[in-house]
Amino acid sequence: MKFFKYLALFIVSIIVLYLVLSVTIYRLSNFDKVECITSEVVYDYVDIQLTPREIFETGVLSKSVVTLAFENKRFFIESVDKQKLWKVNPRDMQKLGYTLSAKVCAQALMFGGYGVAEVSNITKIDKQPIITK
Repeated sequence: MKFFKYLALFIVSIIVLYLVLSVTIYRLSNFDKVECITSEVVYDYVDIQLTPREIFETGVLSKSVVTLAFENKRFFIESVDKQKLWKVNPRDMQKLGYTLSAKVCAQALMFGGYGVAEVSNITKIDKQPIITK
C-alpha cells in the first residue's frame, strides 16, 4: 500500500514540476521585443506536433496554432482569434479566389520563440489560399 502512495506522490510531483518549468520557459518574456508580422495565413488541416511546447499550449492551456507564410512562422493564439481566421472554409475560399492576410503581434520570449500572439488585423487578398494537410 505504501508503494502506491509513493508512486502517486512521485507522479503528481513530476506533473507539477513539468507545469512549473513550462510556465517559466514559455511565459518569461523579453520585455523589450514585440514583433509584428503581416503575412498570408497557411491553412493546416492536420497540424500535429508533439513538442513539449505544443503539448503545453494546446493541451493544457487550450490555445490554437496559426502558421504564417512568412518564414513559415507558427504562433500560439487564442481560440477566438483562430475562429476569425477560419470563418470560411479554405476550400470555399479557394473556389472564390481569395485568402486572408493577418497581422500577428507577439512578444519575444527570453528562451526563444514567441509568447501568445494577438491577431490585430485581418485583410482579404486576391490570391489562392495556402492549404496543407
